[in-house]
Amino acid sequence: MMKMKDKIRFVRQNMKKNRSRVFMTILATAMGCSFLIMIASVAFGLQKSIVNKVLEDQNLTQIQVHSKKSGDSYNAPQQSDIDALKKMDHVKAVTTQRMAHGDTEIDGYKSSTSVTVTDFEQETKSGLKLSKGRMPINENETIVGYDFAKNLIKTGTKEAYPENPIGQTVTLHAKGFDQNSNKEIDLATIKVTVVGIMEKPAKQWIEGRNMYLSDTFQSKLFPKIEENRPDIKVYADSAKEVTSISKALRGQHFEIYSVADSIKQMDLVFLVMKIGLIFVGTIAVLIASIGIYNTMTMAVTERSQDIGIMKAIGAHPRTIRSIFLLESFGIGLIGVFIGAVISYALSAIINKVVPPILSSVLDSKPPANFIFSDIPLTLTLVSVVISLGVAIISGMRPAARATRIDVLRALRRDI
Repeated sequence: MMKMKDKIRFVRQNMKKNRSRVFMTILATAMGCSFLIMIASVAFGLQKSIVNKVLEDQNLTQIQVHSKKSGDSYNAPQQSDIDALKKMDHVKAVTTQRMAHGDTEIDGYKSSTSVTVTDFEQETKSGLKLSKGRMPINENETIVGYDFAKNLIKTGTKEAYPENPIGQTVTLHAKGFDQNSNKEIDLATIKVTVVGIMEKPAKQWIEGRNMYLSDTFQSKLFPKIEENRPDIKVYADSAKEVTSISKALRGQHFEIYSVADSIKQMDLVFLVMKIGLIFVGTIAVLIASIGIYNTMTMAVTERSQDIGIMKAIGAHPRTIRSIFLLESFGIGLIGVFIGAVISYALSAIINKVVPPILSSVLDSKPPANFIFSDIPLTLTLVSVVISLGVAIISGMRPAARATRIDVLRALRRDI
């Protein structure tokens, strides 16, 4: 029985006899595999970029609670509902924010700003981070946005507030909209001390100019107008618990939204897109398989005498078949390796070249860390399996034909 190392030596010798033909077959296989990887890598790259964009400046553990269904109507959750949310398993915080607006002033420097009334204890649990200072402890303390100070302008000039606002007293003239009179009204004048500054917003076009107040000011800010609907956010203690918490909330008739829901929907769309592109890429591999079939068919014809000799000395048909399948596999393996290397190189080049091109064509910069082509290990493995599978299948018929060659006719070279 012929040993594997002898089969490999035999295959190598035969491949060397027709280098140009084998080279062109390997090249076609490499091109097919590379095309398969590259066309699917676009879907992987765009998915990665879009998902990163969705996650930018958002918390994956955050679930927004809009309302609760009661009968046929949807109403704002009551305080009892909020208290119940805080007691749910794997919920680390529930923030309840109400919005107002007004004019702020520090030592003659004025600005208009939005005001968020919230529970600082729950905000701390949710993971709200500061760039400077600390979270408020007392009622008369506040934290402000990263750009709050630079939006304070001295009256009659364009001069911005020159100092760090931490430790300064801010006077807030809060205003609200009265739905009954359809007019803006003054709500209250409040003086608070700045004790912290929030982190810089991740998105460059957003200005952090708002200020946060303790929910103890709620009675002062919302007495004359109908209390506005609170912005309620539930924070899971880990991203993997978001799905179970969301399911429980929907079971209690809450209308909710989470970033995880959007990612699931996008993943489904991109999965269909990936399958479609892999199918298209497989067609290119199938076209390349024609070259493998032709090469192996010619190899059987040219080596008929060698096959006859092997049969005459007692070689089993299975041994002859395995030699030609091994050669077909070898051609596919070399082609796949070259195609994979080319794909990774092209992917790196494309990710360097495409963003500047998009910038010049669209007259705007693409998103930061934009990825046009991404090749995960799973894509490479799937492409390798498809390409090698097609290569082996392409060599099966020529290999079967080799086992049917008549010994006498082969030795007379009459074939």
